[in-house]
Amino acid sequence: MEQHIVHLERDIKKFPETENRHDKFVEKMTISFIYLKSYSFTKSARDQYEKLFTMHNNMLKLYENLGEYFIFDSKTVSIEEFFGDISNFRTLFLEAVKENNKRKEMEEKTRRAKLAKEKAEQEKLERQKKKKQLIDINKEGDETGVMDNLLEALQSGAAFRDRRKRIPRNQVRYLFICLHISKNFCFYFVFSVMVNHPCATRANPRSAT
Repeated sequence: MEQHIVHLERDIKKFPETENRHDKFVEKMTISFIYLKSYSFTKSARDQYEKLFTMHNNMLKLYENLGEYFIFDSKTVSIEEFFGDISNFRTLFLEAVKENNKRKEMEEKTRRAKLAKEKAEQEKLERQKKKKQLIDINKEGDETGVMDNLLEALQSGAAFRDRRKRIPRNQVRYLFICLHISKNFCFYFVFSVMVNHPCATRANPRSAT
């Protein structure tokens, strides 16, 4: 660019005078009207070139600093290639961030679902355990208590005492006992005892005479 400006300046100086009065080459290349002020075209071109040259040198210096920072040879890697790689890296990095966020969301969703399932199963097991404990308590308590009371009544003869009515000899007496094992089931035990049972005899001394 500088060589073109130098050639233009030399050509204007050495340009021969023309006999054609309509030839405006020298005039147009020498003076240019900008904002109603007259400037030399060659002078304006040189000023702009010097500014661009200074900016270009600063850019090269900054690019060398980038090469030192990112550890690459700024002389073998062009500016276009470097910034192209930076742009590709940025695009891939943003895509990776989005994928990581999606994966984290899926993992968190799966984790919450797993915790909810485990909690539901734990609550179910606890309910079953409490229900079983209640059944065991009812079963053990009712069976043990009722059977103990029954055996005690049979042994003592209290099961055969009836103050309202005497029990005839050789008459079968049935004793029904309901054991409440659960809310919906009852088991009935039928005990038949003959009047001539020793306990019955003790319970009804007057009938033995």
